[in-house]
Amino acid sequence: MEPVICPMLPQDITAVLGLVRELAVYERLEHDLVATEADYQTAFFGDQPAAEAIVAEIDSELVGYAMFFSTFSSFKGRAGIWLEDIYVQPAHRSCGIGKSLLKEIASIAENRHAGRYEWCVLDWNKTAIDFYEKAGGTILDEWRIVRLEEGEIASLSKS
Repeated sequence: MEPVICPMLPQDITAVLGLVRELAVYERLEHDLVATEADYQTAFFGDQPAAEAIVAEIDSELVGYAMFFSTFSSFKGRAGIWLEDIYVQPAHRSCGIGKSLLKEIASIAENRHAGRYEWCVLDWNKTAIDFYEKAGGTILDEWRIVRLEEGEIASLSKS
């Protein structure tokens, strides 16, 4: 059955957050998941949305999603798109849903004249790495992600 790919709607928040929980367990990061439905309401549908999401449905059931937001490249001089998450439930993998989600965001990036479409992948997730490379992605070994969590942000801002 062909998936329906469409923008996430406010009524999808509960189901999407459930899928995010599944992803957190898969990535062994469930201890980091603190987002609430209220957080998603603000982040995706508030006065100044921080991100966008698309969902994949089969028979009106959400089976996957992709979240993304705008970035900027000083070298390109243009906005880009950062893919924050992409997830498809295990029972629905290898059916083209993940590729459909990636392609839909690529279409959005193309329509917005994005200079880049980027994301990261855990180094142990060989299945995802293979999937991304097959889709044409390049794994950048020379770049490392730098992160400050809330406590470090506060410390740095006060230092």
